[in-house]
Amino acid sequence: MPEQPSAEKSATFSREQAENAFRAALNLFVGRGRRYSSKQVEIATGVSHRIIDCFRSYEFGHPDYRPLHMGAQLSIAGFLGAGFTTELLKPTGQIAVAIPEGLDLDEYECQLRDWLRRKGEAHRPDSPGGREIAPCEQDELARGAANIRAFP
Repeated sequence: MPEQPSAEKSATFSREQAENAFRAALNLFVGRGRRYSSKQVEIATGVSHRIIDCFRSYEFGHPDYRPLHMGAQLSIAGFLGAGFTTELLKPTGQIAVAIPEGLDLDEYECQLRDWLRRKGEAHRPDSPGGREIAPCEQDELARGAANIRAFP
């Protein structure tokens, strides 16, 4: 059987980087002074708060580190929401947006028109970058476009 070239390439992100990114995002949302306690996450997801705390407390490779299996990670991400998932995805340059339960097409149209208006204003001579889009405008327009793309 011929060798596949992809087998010679390494992954863009290692398992250690992925686990540490999940832990860092988790620590922003769970723990003392955060939005949720590990016990609240356990009640909502069924993932033991002890496993959550061991995962949060120790980096990949530490003797007391306990991995979270993919099902547990998805359960936690589903409970913590798009903000958490966006933090997790930061190294990839991507964001997460919650899927709306009932999409109001009229509201969606308003969002599209508002984005198009802001895009047009960014090309006006009196905008920060003149007729070119300035970095501050680029960031704002990119965030708006990402939200719009999330709801085709």
